[in-house]
Amino acid sequence: MTAQINPTRQPSLNPLAGRRTPASDAVALIHLALTDDRSLRDAASEFYRQTRLGRRAVAVVSGPVEALASHCDLLGLATVTADPQAPALVHEPVVLIPGSVAARDVASVNPDRPIRVAIAGCGVVGGGLYLRLRQDPRFQVVGVLVRSTTRLRAPQPDPEIVTTTLNDVLATRPDVILDCLSDGEAGLALTHAALSAGVSVISANKQAIGPTLADLDDLAQANGAIFAYSAAVGGGAPVIETLLRARRHGPVARIEGVLNGTVNFLLNQLGGGAAFATALTDARRLGFAEEDPTADLSGLDAATKLTILSALAWDRPTPLATIETLSAQTALPAGPIRQIGRADAISGEVVFQPVEGDTLFADLPDEWNALRVICEDGTVFTCRGRGAGRWPTAESVWADLLDLLDRSSL
Repeated sequence: MTAQINPTRQPSLNPLAGRRTPASDAVALIHLALTDDRSLRDAASEFYRQTRLGRRAVAVVSGPVEALASHCDLLGLATVTADPQAPALVHEPVVLIPGSVAARDVASVNPDRPIRVAIAGCGVVGGGLYLRLRQDPRFQVVGVLVRSTTRLRAPQPDPEIVTTTLNDVLATRPDVILDCLSDGEAGLALTHAALSAGVSVISANKQAIGPTLADLDDLAQANGAIFAYSAAVGGGAPVIETLLRARRHGPVARIEGVLNGTVNFLLNQLGGGAAFATALTDARRLGFAEEDPTADLSGLDAATKLTILSALAWDRPTPLATIETLSAQTALPAGPIRQIGRADAISGEVVFQPVEGDTLFADLPDEWNALRVICEDGTVFTCRGRGAGRWPTAESVWADLLDLLDRSSL
């Protein structure tokens, strides 16, 4: 979304809105020459990575600024286009300033050899990553793990690299495996085998890593591998990064968040008068819900994410006392309602709660997620962003992959 600077603009789509953190946010100054589709995607990715680090991005842009703003919107990043003669202070995480920038030689920033990547799962998220990886010379897709080789997919991966067995994937000698599976048991077996073999893993599979996060971290460290999992919580919202920044600031007292994009979309639709069945059909059509939404509706998805966050906040998962479910029979009060996952160091819960007047949660649109972290000294860290869908979740995996690429070039 692109707009001229407007002091009355709502901050509802600002991933950094509402933070009472140390005095000011760091700012990344970036120069961009937009020459093709890849440069647009890479620019939006760079903004997303800066947001994960708690920075605002101010970019001088040569090329189609509006197209870049549209790419940012797909990831849940609000942008504002500033007058190049008088850029004002704004609250959006990305400020675009039209200007003249020389094109960069992409080849000069490529590694000595491509990073060998295997993808586990080629559905909504895995398929999006496959498309992007095939177009980027910094990476080589060496294997794609699927359940069935005969199923038609969009995109359809190269048959020569498709397999149904984990051993075949490991035999391709990948540097990193992207776990985009929806099956927690299969994802855990994959992650354990890969890390044991010294192969790095980037996981979007919350069900796989939630119960054994500390053990998997230890396994990766013992075998010289990297284990990253930003996309497992929050999709495109920088939830894990926000929590880790808060913990670096000081001890965490409490966390609370909207952690399931499917349920948030349904609650918004139900609040607008839609029937439950209609809202669920729309969620599937838009890519916000799986064909089987049981994990979302039962609260298991949000509970697993809260378990991961509590383990990161207090070095151990917090037991959950209550997990409420959503169905066509659920009686919801009037006004904006959110599924809130909340925890401190003692206990946690996943409940439906009125949020009238809460500036972080009340106007949270569609499939968006949000997190609030309260430190013991009263400092508050927040973030928000798109919590479901192919591109936001794939972007979070991509950002972890670029972090790995940066480490490999050191």
